[in-house]
Amino acid sequence: MAEEELHRDPEELTDPYAYQARLFEKRWNELYLNRYGRLEDNTSIPCKRYTVNPAPDGGHKCDTLQVFSVKVAELTGGLQWPLDVFGMVALRDMLDHNRNIIFKRGRDNCQTLTDENTYLVMTGPVRGVVSSGPVIFEVKLYVRGITESDDKELSLLAARLVNLSYNTPWSIDPEFCDYGLSTLDFEHGNIVYSVEATISVKVISGPPDGFYGEFAATTDSLKCEVLLHSSGFEERHLAGDEIELSRCVVSVESFGKLIVSVRALDGSVTLTGTKKFRPLEKGITTGRLRIAKLCQLEFTVAWSLFSYSRT
Repeated sequence: MAEEELHRDPEELTDPYAYQARLFEKRWNELYLNRYGRLEDNTSIPCKRYTVNPAPDGGHKCDTLQVFSVKVAELTGGLQWPLDVFGMVALRDMLDHNRNIIFKRGRDNCQTLTDENTYLVMTGPVRGVVSSGPVIFEVKLYVRGITESDDKELSLLAARLVNLSYNTPWSIDPEFCDYGLSTLDFEHGNIVYSVEATISVKVISGPPDGFYGEFAATTDSLKCEVLLHSSGFEERHLAGDEIELSRCVVSVESFGKLIVSVRALDGSVTLTGTKKFRPLEKGITTGRLRIAKLCQLEFTVAWSLFSYSRT
């Protein structure tokens, strides 16, 4: 055993989770490069894949993983708020095993996290994440320093998700929750027998100087919402605007309903409204929502089944 310890990578002892992540990269290139492509490849499967044309194999309603939020919960190693964070968070499923990005920032486009707001601003997934097979959670997050040599690894991980039961909290294996210089908290729902919904929003009418808005989506069975977009106090939505949602893809139980909600700010008054959509296997549905006398919005939802076909 003593001789074996001498030949072990030092990082395996000092930071086993980072070691496992680097080992994942090595094994990927050894085992899967010719079959699935490079480790860095993003999924080539788009959303709305079978909205118009049917899937070659007819398509399927699948169990899917819906990630609501990723939060940097605790810091170690002397780090203190605020932090300028960059890097990548992605999910890999069995449709093509490539990265389905849910957060990505370059070093020159960091997100500043404070002790008052430690949630990553998510921008994905780019398509629904199928959970009827293994799902790999991959994290590469860094804290920007004064120079690149001062940058630090905030989180480095590649691990299989567990506890993917219907509508219950999940985690990666508990031993992987604490790694790098931070602890991450994740929130999700596992949605059974679901279809993919891709949402877009257009402002039909509104005040001349626009309004601020927050857009979210959920389903009948979920207790949490997917935050699609928040304008904050910098982005005003004007009549005629196609709102560029930060996130637009959600999964919906085929036997349930998609519920889109809006919180619109008019001065110091917050007005709310919701619109429900019955899921389809394919095609597009639209619906209008009037929020008091402030504005009228048009939602468009493109529906698609899932397929394991490469085409």
